[in-house]
Parts: sequence; structure tokens; C-alpha cells
Amino acid sequence: MGGAACRTNKGYFSSMPRKARRPEVRPSGDEWFVYMVRCAGGSLYTGIAKDVDRRCGQHNDGTASRYTRSRLPVELVYQEAQPDQSSALKREAAIKAMDRRQKLKMAQQKQKPAKGVREVARLEDIPNVGPAVAADLRRLGITLPAGLPGRDPYALYDELCRITGHRHDPCLLDTFIAAVRYMEGAPKRPWWKYTAERKRAMAARTGAGG
Repeated sequence: MGGAACRTNKGYFSSMPRKARRPEVRPSGDEWFVYMVRCAGGSLYTGIAKDVDRRCGQHNDGTASRYTRSRLPVELVYQEAQPDQSSALKREAAIKAMDRRQKLKMAQQKQKPAKGVREVARLEDIPNVGPAVAADLRRLGITLPAGLPGRDPYALYDELCRITGHRHDPCLLDTFIAAVRYMEGAPKRPWWKYTAERKRAMAARTGAGG
């Protein structure tokens, strides 16, 4: 996965002569983290952990959560420290109560936006979006790039198929994913970089009884 995972630094103290030793303020060891990952289908999952790197690895190994197990891979998009487990649980509940747009806005404040994202004025200026795809987005009511962050590309694709009365090439879904991700702050990537994600998401959807 693109995107480097954050690491928790732990201090190590070298031994000192007894006479030179001074009282030290040591970490209590009770610090917890609230984290949020984006699943393969675009949904967001919030949890808590003492070691976010390790927990994300467990998610991608399919051993952390029943929800994420069928929506792999996951990508860490947000984390924040809390003084103890109780505080982390309360913050987790508060984040889960947010809607998708609020969660994404919160995550974006922690990330450096992709170069040039704020300068995109037309749909056709988004990487991978040509006149035909821009026309499809306008048909869905999205007339400006600012209308893409927070939207579910899978839902957009399904809605387009519904209103046009036929199933579009899945590559169009890949393009929708690329466009939404870019406007949400992801680096510029060609649409086919999202094909594997789309296939996993569609397979999971089918396996879930769809």
C-alpha cells in the first residue's frame, strides 16, 4: 500500500551512574491510539490500538476484525493519541457517530494534500477524467471537482448504471475511484492502479450474498 504507516516512538534510557541520576518523567505506558482505515470498498473503519502499525498489519492479515476481513486491503488514513484506553474508547465512539464527510475532513487535516488538488477547477482537469467521464459525473449531479470528496465511487457507478439502463465497463468504476481518491488527497495515480482494489471489493460484495 501506498502511504507510510505512523510509528510510535518509545524512549530508551541508558544506564547512568547513581550519583548523576535525576528523576525522570517516563511514559506511563497507558497511551492508546484511535485510528481510522479506508477499506477496499471505500468504507471507513474506526478502532483503537496501542500499536497502530501492528494493528493495521493484523487487519490486512484478516485477523483483526470481521468487518475488514472481507474488505481488504485496508489503508491507514488517520490516527490520534489518547492518554488511556477509556479516553480512546470514548473518542472512538465519537468518531463513529460522525458521517463520512466529517471523517474524511478530519483525516485530510492530518494529511498533506496532493500537489495541485486545490487548483483543480474543472472535472476535466482531474487526472484520468476526460470529456466522456466528466459527462458521466455531471449526469450524476457532480459538476465541480469539489463535489467528489466524500462520495462513494461504487455507489456512483451503480447509480450511473441504473439511470442509463445498462452496465458500464468496470474500468469506468476504476476511474471513479481514482478521481475520488485524488480529490480526497491521494497522490496522482493512473486509473488501472485501482483495478485490483475494485476486483477485491466486487468479489467481497458477491461473496456477501449480493
